[in-house]
Amino acid sequence: MDNIGDVLSWLEVAQRDYDIALHLSEVFRPLPVENICYNCQQAIEKTLKAILIFHVGEYPKTHDIRELHQLCKELGTDFGLTPGLTRTITRYATKSRYPDEMHEFTGEDTELGLRYAKQVLVRAREEVTKCQPHT
Repeated sequence: MDNIGDVLSWLEVAQRDYDIALHLSEVFRPLPVENICYNCQQAIEKTLKAILIFHVGEYPKTHDIRELHQLCKELGTDFGLTPGLTRTITRYATKSRYPDEMHEFTGEDTELGLRYAKQVLVRAREEVTKCQPHT
């Protein structure tokens, strides 16, 4: 694996995004739902890109979770994200940027984002670990 360093770097940054979202959800009241959702989307996006780098050495310049997940599935890695869920998670990045659309987020969105960000990160780490040579 020539690109394992890049893959691990992407996963580390994705983990930080998830950790930030989790911290915000545990500490701040009222919940900064738009910030939590945004960081969850970022964690998922970077994790999917890490898997694409792991398998093919590159990734498309997109923030569309549906597209990234589909590419991962074509390579044999399915994170269990439905098309509806990928649309919702993609929306976390786009709508969180505009104050007039931030009000659309709810506590349920934060729970959903946190659950799937963790699921995607765990699955990606499992895949990368099982494919790395053990020393």
